[in-house]
Amino acid sequence: MLIRSQDKEILINFNNSPAIKIMGTKGDVTIICSDTYETFVIGNYSTREKAMKVLDMIQGAYVNGHIDYQIPADSEVGE
Repeated sequence: MLIRSQDKEILINFNNSPAIKIMGTKGDVTIICSDTYETFVIGNYSTREKAMKVLDMIQGAYVNGHIDYQIPADSEVGE
């Protein structure tokens, strides 16, 4: 599955990415994708809860066989 970053400037092959994780606990929470050599910011959210929802969305898209996923803007993720 391909994941496009929130700013649309990064396209990640999820199948080759060892980790997608949340950094930060309150305010300016970031979702990053990292491999052995680099770390990429793929989304920024106002709360940890919103970032967790996005991780749930990514997981759901992957499980349901979607071939691509666009990281949503903070305003597109409900509390």
